[in-house]
Amino acid sequence: MSATVHGASRFGVTDDSSATGLIVGQMTTTYTADTAMAKNHIGCDVGISFYNDSAEVSCSGVVAVKATGLVPDLAAALTLANSSADSLATNSKNLFTTPVANAGLMVSGATLTRSGTEFETGDITAIYKPLIANNAPSTVS
Repeated sequence: MSATVHGASRFGVTDDSSATGLIVGQMTTTYTADTAMAKNHIGCDVGISFYNDSAEVSCSGVVAVKATGLVPDLAAALTLANSSADSLATNSKNLFTTPVANAGLMVSGATLTRSGTEFETGDITAIYKPLIANNAPSTVS
């Protein structure tokens, strides 16, 4: 994407001409953690624990190659091929747990949209759990 930007704010998503799944037009990362409260003798919260931190990445865009379509399967590892502007670091950027080796994004949802008057588009949702390696999954059948 070509643009002239004035100021220090980040603008746009850099194009990846080698894309085989989606040419991402928008990407959102949501960070969450579970909580548990400690209560005193009258039921007021006096302590809090944050645990099980994780991230969810949602991408949407145009399907890159008509012949291959929307590439990732559910439960597959998701690779963000574009290495610009911290795009690969957003998985763990705001989490407090140190990730294990090979922790990565796992596809939890996908949507493919076809229309008679528009390009084929898709949405992919993936989760990142810093203590789960996604390089060698096992299949239970």
